[in-house]
Amino acid sequence: MEYFVQRGQQKFGPYSLAEMQEYAQAGRILPTDLAKSEGMTDWVSVSQILGNIPAPVAVPVTVAAPVETVPLPPNLHWAILLVILIAGQLLALLSLLFNWVWVFILANWARRLSGNNKAMVLVAMYPAGFLAGILSFGFAAAQNSPGASAIGGLLIFGGLIAYIVGIFKIREAMEEYYNTRENIALTLSGVMTFFFSIIYLQYHINRIHRWKNTGILS
Repeated sequence: MEYFVQRGQQKFGPYSLAEMQEYAQAGRILPTDLAKSEGMTDWVSVSQILGNIPAPVAVPVTVAAPVETVPLPPNLHWAILLVILIAGQLLALLSLLFNWVWVFILANWARRLSGNNKAMVLVAMYPAGFLAGILSFGFAAAQNSPGASAIGGLLIFGGLIAYIVGIFKIREAMEEYYNTRENIALTLSGVMTFFFSIIYLQYHINRIHRWKNTGILS
């Protein structure tokens, strides 16, 4: 059996009894609304048809606590970041290449001071070891070989050690020459040589240049 519902001048339906009960519990149909089925001659209140209708249960609304968010980093455009990183990598590569060239120039000068080429051989081992290590890393990545990767690391580290020893050989040649043949009592710090490498040596070469030009060792 289906029922029509009337509220004021508006009519709704038809609804089954189950639908009326559901809508009444949801508050969509009021107990004071009128209802009538096809077999009824008069309109009666919904409460007469459904009986006592339980009031709709209010569902508690849970208000979520505000979530503390972490602010974003500076909004630097990714393209600008890419350009900066590429430029930085290029500058680092150029710096490394210039270091190799300049230390080889100093090692060749030290060969003329001392009469042997130990410094040249040692500093040349750095770029050789570095390039061989990079190739080993590439081979290790292609072949998934941890052993080749370890060898690459050893080659780079070994080249760096040879470079440091070569720097000290240049220092040794400078001290020997400028304390025997052209005696200017040159003393070079081993600590400064280790930490500042060719920059420290070049500083003293600049001093020797000034001495050659002015006769004063400042």
